[in-house]
Amino acid sequence: MAAMALVITENGYGKLVSPDEFREQKRGGGGVTGYKVTEDSGPVACVIRVETGKMPRERVLIYTAAGRAILTPVDDISERSRSAGGVKLIDLQEGDRVVGAAF
Repeated sequence: MAAMALVITENGYGKLVSPDEFREQKRGGGGVTGYKVTEDSGPVACVIRVETGKMPRERVLIYTAAGRAILTPVDDISERSRSAGGVKLIDLQEGDRVVGAAF
């Protein structure tokens, strides 16, 4: 079992990132890039902790501002580096955006 960070953007892209990829910051630090934000991906909507390997086929609920929601198996989400882009997790209609996720 390993803890991972699930990062999801407003435009429906996401990825799993190992917390080991983030270095500790001191006071006054400039921060660490956690997602390669582009016009296609949009800004980060949410980050949640995931215990991978805990339960086979564990699913995450991704919901949008328009009230749509989908269940996506965590095993189907790619593990990527913290500076990389993600994969499309949900198709959105014009003007809609991801607002959160939960288990």
